[in-house]
Amino acid sequence: MSFPLKLVFFISDLLFLNIAIILSYKGDNKFLINSNNNELYLLLFSNIGWVFLILVSSPYNLNKGWSLPKIFKSQVAFLFVHLLLVVSLIVFFEKNFSFTQILLIYLFFIPFFFTSKVLIVFLRRILAKEIQVRNYILIGRNQLSEEVRKFYLINQQEGYRFKGYFDFVSNSKLLDSLSEFCKGVEVHEIFYCADDPSPAQLKELVNFGLNSLIKIKLVSGRSSQSQTIQFEKYDQIPTFNSAILPLDEYQNQILKRTFDLIFSGLFLVLVFSWLYPLMSLIIKLDSKGPVLFVQTRGGLRNKHFGCYKFRTMNFVKEVEFIQAIKNDSRITKAGRFLRKSSIDELPQFINVFKGDMSLIGPRPHPIKLNEQFEPLISNMMARHYVKPGITGLAQCMGYRGETQTLADMENRVRLDRYYIENWTFWLDIKIIFLTVISLIRGSDKAY
Repeated sequence: MSFPLKLVFFISDLLFLNIAIILSYKGDNKFLINSNNNELYLLLFSNIGWVFLILVSSPYNLNKGWSLPKIFKSQVAFLFVHLLLVVSLIVFFEKNFSFTQILLIYLFFIPFFFTSKVLIVFLRRILAKEIQVRNYILIGRNQLSEEVRKFYLINQQEGYRFKGYFDFVSNSKLLDSLSEFCKGVEVHEIFYCADDPSPAQLKELVNFGLNSLIKIKLVSGRSSQSQTIQFEKYDQIPTFNSAILPLDEYQNQILKRTFDLIFSGLFLVLVFSWLYPLMSLIIKLDSKGPVLFVQTRGGLRNKHFGCYKFRTMNFVKEVEFIQAIKNDSRITKAGRFLRKSSIDELPQFINVFKGDMSLIGPRPHPIKLNEQFEPLISNMMARHYVKPGITGLAQCMGYRGETQTLADMENRVRLDRYYIENWTFWLDIKIIFLTVISLIRGSDKAY
């Protein structure tokens, strides 16, 4: 689990624990903390015990193997050890507390504690929108690959289906074999199982995965902590510590989606709720037609979705896509202002809240534009490896609006690839900041 998520769990659990202690005072007919009656010691023992157990154990190992039975199995043991530790401190320091108060603490705390963990399961199923069945193949037939296959045979609830082995061969031959195989079989993940991974072959494999929209996972036999496979306790899914791409990490997907949901939800309630009626009035007074323009664009794994924008052009029921150019006669008077200020893009917060898009990511192209450049740029489809965004690294670096030359699109794709391969939560924050700066400064390509 990433540090931000661990911190959220730690703070929330500590907060719930102290709330439970205060409620136990009330349940035991004591409404104020009185150090003379040892209530302050109970707060200290509980908090010190909790922090100590967090430091010496790993209660927040969030992964895709989390299910309700596994949460109960692992977390109950943690709570029981905490109870023993608190009781031991009480006995050691010879303090007196009623059995009722100790019991009330855990009766109040346990529902809060488990509710936060159960929410993660529903976040995985509802927010992440994962593929229910994953087809996977193994590169290398050795002990590592056998362990991976054995794990998924035992844990069939994970939804992984084995589709075949591939041997270690030359780069070109391996990629040709994979490409031919994936044409006839839908493959979601490829496990590269090697005691001593070849950097060159792994790099080529990552490029293949990006362009084919297939996740690549490294399972290495090296002794380095960052490149070992670990089968966690409690029958959890194995942790592949050397993740190839950051957004292949499940906790990063949850972090990004949670941020999208909170940010877009707040924007829709606090800003879009009054902005939409205002923009509707301006658009309607300026020209005839609907307020919103919905255009089909390519999203995650190149699945089509309806992308929302405020209408900025004269309305025509059926028209072939033509990219907007400078001084385009189709753009309305109000549309010029909306495009120049980028207000026309704000309805896409609806797409973010629905899960079609993210706040940050490669900009979704109209289908015709993708079809135009895909034969000309070899790694064009890699942009669809992650969800498209309202803004992205390419946009805040100046590659927005009309793509006048092939070089413009190549640079946009290059920056999108860099974002996918080097994603961090703080990179998203930086892009948001740079986007705000670019909007303030304005752009000569915003037309």
